[in-house]
Formats: sequence, structure tokens, C-alpha cells
Amino acid sequence: MAKKHYQREDVLDKVITLFWQQGYAASSVQQITKATGLKPGSIYHEFESKEKLFQEALARYAASSIASIHQKIANASNVNEGIKQILTDLIEQSKACDYCGCFLIKTQLELASQGNTLYQFASAQLASIEKIYVDYLSRVYSDQLAKTYAAQLMTVIFGIRIYGYQADSANTITQTFNALLPWLNEH
Repeated sequence: MAKKHYQREDVLDKVITLFWQQGYAASSVQQITKATGLKPGSIYHEFESKEKLFQEALARYAASSIASIHQKIANASNVNEGIKQILTDLIEQSKACDYCGCFLIKTQLELASQGNTLYQFASAQLASIEKIYVDYLSRVYSDQLAKTYAAQLMTVIFGIRIYGYQADSANTITQTFNALLPWLNEH
């Protein structure tokens, strides 16, 4: 058997960009081979199907997002400051000319009407992220408030990721998250 000349993680990183920009349906196998430099046979041998490749790309993106959340909160003086930094970073990302929102949220929006396995997987990843926020917020607030605040936070994050496509939206988003999440300034 021939030795493979690629790293699985490198392939996933390349297809994350493609899928994130194009979406699942609009990304053809030809585009995937062009983005990765691999032949279709290598892709199918390694990942079995476009759907499984997409799911692994989502999982890698989610893991990176989760690691970033943990790092930003760990580096902050307290949980609320860490969350504010996360929101500020998301707003800064929205200013970029090549802004592309969130891969998980875009997937959920694209596939919502289908309710298929990929939609369910993206939804589960977002639920895992919300649970991480609940866990952090429960260090500061009661369990019930932590759940409520995490849901509010996720709603604001979804809003930032979608509204961020609007030109010059950063100031509006900042004012909105300050108004919608006043508890962030409590601790």
C-alpha cells in the first residue's frame, strides 16, 4: 500500500475554510480536491464520504472554538471579563473584510430545513459550547442563573455572528451586547 503524503489535520484545516465559505451543498468533490490537493480516491479512503469529511471538519472547528473559550477565560481576571473578551474578539472579527461568521452557526442555518445528521451534529456542538458557558457561569451565579445567562450569551453570540455581516456593525453590536447582558459588568 502506498504511503500517504498528507496529514489528516492539514486536510481538515483546508476543507474547513472551503466548507465555511461555500457551505456543505455548494462544496463539490472537485472543489475539495482542489483545496486539499488530494485525489478523490484519497479523500474517500481517508474520510469515506463528503458528509463524514464535513462532520470531521465541524468537529475540528468546534474543538478549536472550545479551546479558545477555555484559554480566554483562563487568561482573564474573572469569568465575566473572559466572556467580555470573547465577545469583543468576535466583534473585532466581524470588522474583517473577509468575515465569514461561525462555521457551526452557518451549518445550522444552511441545513435547518433538512434536520439531517450534519445539522444535528452542528447543533450538538453548539449545545456543548453553551454547556461550557453554563459551567463557567455557575462559578459566579446560581445554577439557574448560569443557565439563563448562558442562553442569553449564546443568543448574543448568534446575533454577533449574523449581524456581523452588516457593514459598520461593530458599534451597534457592542451597544447591544452591553444592553442585553448587563450582568457581565456585575463581577
